[in-house]
Amino acid sequence: MVRIVKISWDDSLPLTVEEIGGPENNSKTNAQNFGDAIPSCLESRAAEQNAVVVETALLRNSESVAGLFAYSFSNITQSTASYPNIRATRLAMACGLHNQRFAGDVYIGRLGYMSNQLKNLDLCLSDVQNACECSPDLRHEILVTFNDVNFPTSPEWLENAAQMNYHDGASLAALANAMMRSEISDDDEETDDSSSSASDGSSRSSSMPEQRVLTKIPLCLHCRGPASTLCPGCEAVYFCDTPRKCQELAWSHQCLCKTWQRYADHRDELSSFPYFSGWQTPLLQKDCFTSENVYEIYLKELGVIASQEGTSKRNWWTTELHGWAGGESSSAKDVDIFHRVSFAEGFALDNIEWIPQERHVTTDDSDEHGLPILNSWQGWYQLRQIPSSSPVALLETFPLTLYYAIQHYGSVPLTVSKMLERPLRVHLVGIEKELNFIDLFREVGYLLPKESVQVDMTWIVREDMLPQNSKGGKSLSLQLTSNLTLTIVAGTYGESVDPDFDLNGSPDMILGLNAGLYAYESWRHVVNYLNTHPNVVGVFTDYNEHSGLNCASLGGSKARKSLTMNPFRQPRAMPVYCMNLPQFSNGFIYIFNEQELE
Repeated sequence: MVRIVKISWDDSLPLTVEEIGGPENNSKTNAQNFGDAIPSCLESRAAEQNAVVVETALLRNSESVAGLFAYSFSNITQSTASYPNIRATRLAMACGLHNQRFAGDVYIGRLGYMSNQLKNLDLCLSDVQNACECSPDLRHEILVTFNDVNFPTSPEWLENAAQMNYHDGASLAALANAMMRSEISDDDEETDDSSSSASDGSSRSSSMPEQRVLTKIPLCLHCRGPASTLCPGCEAVYFCDTPRKCQELAWSHQCLCKTWQRYADHRDELSSFPYFSGWQTPLLQKDCFTSENVYEIYLKELGVIASQEGTSKRNWWTTELHGWAGGESSSAKDVDIFHRVSFAEGFALDNIEWIPQERHVTTDDSDEHGLPILNSWQGWYQLRQIPSSSPVALLETFPLTLYYAIQHYGSVPLTVSKMLERPLRVHLVGIEKELNFIDLFREVGYLLPKESVQVDMTWIVREDMLPQNSKGGKSLSLQLTSNLTLTIVAGTYGESVDPDFDLNGSPDMILGLNAGLYAYESWRHVVNYLNTHPNVVGVFTDYNEHSGLNCASLGGSKARKSLTMNPFRQPRAMPVYCMNLPQFSNGFIYIFNEQELE
């Protein structure tokens, strides 16, 4: 006999535990003898519905971790829209399987090794109850907001499922790509294999620029057509109005609706910047959620971008609007990474008091390495003696987030680098618009202790992201400050650029600003490297909580729990057209392989 959990498609019915494999199941195979006997135990139930048992791996079993499997009944006359199983689909999302959909009743069981034999194992109701009944976000601070439930903490193997599934998918993708390249080479040697699609269909090959869909109006979650009606449950996503049935057809949103409501409720906290004098207030209003117009007007009134068409200004603000759509885009055409500028030239502000002085800072409030302890914009503004009326935080979010990552999460790497009498090695991956304000990162050097801490910073820039006038060389080295060196390398991390051999030594830390690890195929190499190098700390930021949660889950339970608001997020609400979640540049921060001094 073995215990499994039944998830009825009717979510008004409770989850139940059933015992199968005994004589009453009329099965020739006992469910705990060997192999996966649950399908045979469920055959008679499936036959009553003229269906067959379909087995879906929610977590592949290994020698150290038992797997989690879903068993559903497939009937060609039944669609997922007929009897959608929201709770089973929510469980799949918690496991990182965001495209998996279930219909009808679903049974959940475990399969693992016992005494070197693969067999079915008992599953406790409490193991999956949080993910089924509450949220795919298994963080404690989210689950406790579901006041009508009080379930035990989810097991660690479930919290690590998204990470394990991601690496399984990465391995399969690498194998499929290798086979695809081999076939292309054999069949047509003149074909460029960089144009082939990724094997998992999620994105293009990492050697190619990703295709970005640009829009300036809200889009329906289901059909991607123009929409203006928010979901009444969470107000975090748009749907078409009736008579279109987009909300009904996109039933899987019900798996996330209550969770997204919690995320949307964080908008006030994310928008709170009490130290500033009020200049940020118009940049946080509702109009900013779906348009860049307010920000554009603000920058024009500030005098840092041209107020008329056909004219231009060259400074650090020029890439603040319209994003960075690759090295050949209009946002990159005037960027010259070889041209050095001062803070005064880069910020281009009329009020010189708004601009931090280019000098190293001194403070008594420092950590064991001598780094100033900074946990808020107020702390940095006061340390740099800048008035609260200065808007430089809009750009300083980038170097301050980098500094915060080093100071807050880099104590062990700093200690190791000092013991080895070498600089701290920091690799920044996914660099794009930062190329427009290279010298802004001198701020990191000014905050670091001038004598006792040396940092070698390497930016890895995909070649298609380099401005046209900056191509031609493999790398560029700059001494930003006496204690901060920057090397810019063209290539794809882990593919054309080997982190251990092609740079200035293996990294102590890997960082990605507004990374979106799930969004682009090229991040697989970074995630895999961190997975196989647990001594390397990875720190990443993301725009919104949903994306941050999914990306943090790729680092396992501990990384998922580390997700938090970044105190140095940009004080500006960004437009996002496919949803209505709070969106901020460097809004959320999370860490892979967090380390503590013993």
